[in-house]
Amino acid sequence: MSVLQQNQLVFQQTKNFSKNDFAIFEPQGQQVAHVETGGSALGRAFMGARELTVFDGPENPIVQVQDTLTFGRDRMEILDGQGNHLASLVKRIAFFVTKISIELDGEELTLEGDFLGYDFSLSGAQGVWATVARSWSGMGNAFLGKSTYSVQIAPVLSATQRATVIGAILALDLIREKQSRN
Repeated sequence: MSVLQQNQLVFQQTKNFSKNDFAIFEPQGQQVAHVETGGSALGRAFMGARELTVFDGPENPIVQVQDTLTFGRDRMEILDGQGNHLASLVKRIAFFVTKISIELDGEELTLEGDFLGYDFSLSGAQGVWATVARSWSGMGNAFLGKSTYSVQIAPVLSATQRATVIGAILALDLIREKQSRN
């Protein structure tokens, strides 16, 4: 079953100084997608991961997240597998919370999380689209750059909306990584 048909996903992250890859699993533990870090190795070494691509099977990209180089607030683009624009993200200035605005086909969505960055929700005019909970993977995994995210997606969302949810979660991780580098 495609990653865009799942209502519950588990993102397992593996990162180091030059990559920020994920394996995406369905609740029973079967891998349904993977995320690869794009861009040049030299660029990733100096500026961190700035491009992530979700593959739903070998050589089948379905979602891309690109970090736009700007001064000030973080801005990112979510693209489909062929590089067509799906949504735009802008990190908002907020105290004691993480808040990101997402524009998808004229609809304004909000990704908001707690101060520690462990629990998030993505909401729009239809209500809550998804919830994300980051769980502790253990001390050894923390040193190895591994994190786990559990994602619940509303069953009524279309494939495009689900792709945007997945892209927003990856964008959130890129923003968190940039904050930790500063």
